[in-house]
Amino acid sequence: MCGKSRQPSPSRRPAGIDKRGMAWNHVLLIHTDAKEPDVKAIVLSVFLGGLAVCVLTGASVLWALLLGLACFAGYALRQGHAPRDVALMLWSGVRSVRNILIIFGLIGMLTAVWRASGTLPFIIHHTLQWVDPAYFILWVFLLCCLLSLLLGTAFGSVSTLGVIFMMLARSAGLDELATAGAIMSGIYVGDRCSPVSSSAALVCALTNTNIYANMRRMWTTSALPFALTCAGYLALSLSGPARLAAPDAAGQMDRFFILSGWTLLPAACIVVLSLFRVDVKQAMFWSILAGGAVCLTVQGMEPGELFACLAFGYTPAPGAEILAGGGIRSMLQVAGIVLLSSSYSGIFDATDLLSGFGGLIRRLAERIGTFRAMTLASVPVSGISCNQTLATILTAQLCRPCYARRQDMAIPLENSAILIAALIPWSIAGSLPCATLGVTMACLPYALYLYLVPLANALRKDPGPDGPEPATSI
Repeated sequence: MCGKSRQPSPSRRPAGIDKRGMAWNHVLLIHTDAKEPDVKAIVLSVFLGGLAVCVLTGASVLWALLLGLACFAGYALRQGHAPRDVALMLWSGVRSVRNILIIFGLIGMLTAVWRASGTLPFIIHHTLQWVDPAYFILWVFLLCCLLSLLLGTAFGSVSTLGVIFMMLARSAGLDELATAGAIMSGIYVGDRCSPVSSSAALVCALTNTNIYANMRRMWTTSALPFALTCAGYLALSLSGPARLAAPDAAGQMDRFFILSGWTLLPAACIVVLSLFRVDVKQAMFWSILAGGAVCLTVQGMEPGELFACLAFGYTPAPGAEILAGGGIRSMLQVAGIVLLSSSYSGIFDATDLLSGFGGLIRRLAERIGTFRAMTLASVPVSGISCNQTLATILTAQLCRPCYARRQDMAIPLENSAILIAALIPWSIAGSLPCATLGVTMACLPYALYLYLVPLANALRKDPGPDGPEPATSI
């Protein structure tokens, strides 16, 4: 050994670290015999602490996600990965969701142009005439299902038709909590199953699956819960009033818009193109184009107004404020959440940061089944994440060891994390619709669909995990 420099033992060099990475290792004075579990605990605690501060102070969760980005990148550097390699890890995570960021922009423009063109006002104006007061709660659920399936957004549905139904319930002296629960159920049917849903698009991006194939399987696995939900709301409707009086804004939509048949053209584009399984981005593009044409020719909007509407959202005339919203700007928050949280996945895959949790969930899945394990895991994850998007991404990361193929996680995610996030009282997915409706979270026991879908699927035969045993990464 005399005259030769001592080379590091191959067994002490972390897997996947090249010479540049080892050089960076020495610069930072990193030692492989450090107590990694303690470091993991510190990194994760700082991230969770940041999330807690954001929840308690009402600050945007984006600040906590930026803190998490710094923590996780720092952990990767400490393990010996070179800065360039860490940057590539982050980019690999972002690259996997590039498609959904485009879809988010299209969804923002779609929801704005449907308001401005009169499509949404037409649907509200005419569907209210279908409501039978004797079965009010059931009709609330079914019509909120219809609107959310067309819009693909729970928040857009609750802020329009949901608000109107709450006005009707209050004016008739009906049970506000039961009405709010039916609205919550209905808006999340479309949020889960619509081809233009941002959450459905997120699951497709995470699992590399097709939206139309997922839709078919989602309806199959939710048929019984949907029927039970209808039966429950039928029973709650039996004491309905003899008549209902529509609120002024809902009953007089024709004061603000020309409600001709042309206003249904944007909705028809989505429905027809979806039936032919046209790519969802193309379907939304043609719907936006049709909506823009209706705005200019039927509603008499100026081109400048239309472009401002697509970018910043629709601003209605006084008296129709419930129609305000949409636009690319409305999707910036959720796009930022997806962009930052998806960047974590590259680091999680290349390091052992979450391997302990992945192994724990796998062992749980071996005892009780994969879907039940995912459902149980999604409850604390949703509570910590405080929003549906981050909860879905983290649940997918934690449960990845339970599945041999990433595609097999799609429907379990739709049946667990997507819906359970709305049952967490402090989560945006549940608290924002309740605040919009002016009710407390006491309405959640009436949101039958949100927990009947996970419960019914948990009662199915559930095999154990078929994915590989987690080693140093997931």
